[in-house]
Amino acid sequence: MRILFMAVIAILFQLCTYALASGVQWLVRPRASDTMLKAVMIALFVISNIILVLLITGSFRFGMSYLSMMWIAVMAMALTLVAGFVASKAGITLGHSLRAFGVASFVGLIGLGLYNVYTPTVRHLSIRIDKPMPAPVRLAMVSDLHLGELVGIDHLDKLAKILQDEQVDLLLIPGDVMDDDTVAYDALGMASHFKAVVDATGYGAVASLGNHDLYRRQAQTDIITAITDTGAVLLDDKTTQIDIQKDSQTTSLSVIGRFDDHYAKRLDTKELLEQVDSTKPVILLDHRPSQIDDNSQLPIDLQVSGHTHNGQIFPANFIVAMMNRIGYGYEQVGNMHTVVSSGYGLWGVPLRLGSQSEVWIIDMVGSAPK
Repeated sequence: MRILFMAVIAILFQLCTYALASGVQWLVRPRASDTMLKAVMIALFVISNIILVLLITGSFRFGMSYLSMMWIAVMAMALTLVAGFVASKAGITLGHSLRAFGVASFVGLIGLGLYNVYTPTVRHLSIRIDKPMPAPVRLAMVSDLHLGELVGIDHLDKLAKILQDEQVDLLLIPGDVMDDDTVAYDALGMASHFKAVVDATGYGAVASLGNHDLYRRQAQTDIITAITDTGAVLLDDKTTQIDIQKDSQTTSLSVIGRFDDHYAKRLDTKELLEQVDSTKPVILLDHRPSQIDDNSQLPIDLQVSGHTHNGQIFPANFIVAMMNRIGYGYEQVGNMHTVVSSGYGLWGVPLRLGSQSEVWIIDMVGSAPK
């Protein structure tokens, strides 16, 4: 599978490089000689293949970021071709204006991508579970914070304000809290801001670990400490009960948090479920939405997941939709309500196209009295 994946990446590098080089040639053609045009094509292929080698030999994040930027340039060129075609059909001669449109399209897509990353949207959902609840509960869910160099204090402060404004009872964080380690988290002093996020809710936060929290064994201890120091409850193949009091009534939630399946020895959901009272509302934090059908056969009322980022950059959203039972969004599978988030942070290049950073606000109510 890894060989196939790298082969696909290598092919994409060549195709995107050719398209990008052709676009650059078109942009500079009025003022460039044939020799310069050939040099542009050769130089871009040399640069791209050097970066491809770096990607294969370990610089995966840098290589994928470069590929993403090339793809955005290709999309800008596609928009330019469409604009030129429409103009020609309308009898309009754009001339050099079309080249300016091409550059503006690229800049505009970059701007839109940045906006989608750093301007989180709030999505509201109301669910009714088939169990009695003394009082409704307002949950918030954010996955994939990826706290690090690209996601930091400003993003955390925005999240705290959202949670305060929405009057959230409990925050759920299903994995990828950190971006591989806590180096930037510590250096930039994010701890107090992350704690403010947890304190912005009535009953704190519950988190589980994602693949990026587990990749570096040496960093795992630091990540776990950073999470628990905020007062959040970390469930790494563990369970807990959260009692939420409203109007002199107490609603008890049974909460399960799983290791990401990067950890081969993680416990089965069924085994963890035996540790909780399943007559109460059961919430499962499972970073990857890879076992939804299996989990839906169990007395679980709500599963929250992330990992997919909803593809992050178009058209990868269609790819994750094909690869997963639920690649993004909300769906009820049997009696289990499932939410897969596009994430609050990002991975790699700080751009989102076809997806947006988000917070889910989930109002959970119990079954009607019989």
